Amino acid sequence: MNLSPGALQFAACAAIATGAAGFYLGAQNQRWLSRPLPALWSGLAGAALLLLGVFLWSQVVQLSTAIFAALALIMLLFIVFPALGALRTLIRNAP
Repeated sequence: MNLSPGALQFAACAAIATGAAGFYLGAQNQRWLSRPLPALWSGLAGAALLLLGVFLWSQVVQLSTAIFAALALIMLLFIVFPALGALRTLIRNAP
């Protein structure tokens, strides 16, 4: 199964975004769900997906570049996810 570099990069971004969402949804202060997911299982699934994303990205670029890009994307997502939760709360409580 030979995927194009663009498809590998998209799959890597999707895996990293899903893994970061798993970490976020397992946190006690998350605002997307009424109750957080079990922290152990969401953390393990999130870590596995993050590693998968780095692996997929390393098939296209060097490993150091893949790690840097993954960390940059994770930082961005850990800013966006709470902002989306706050926006959801604002919309839900709007008059």
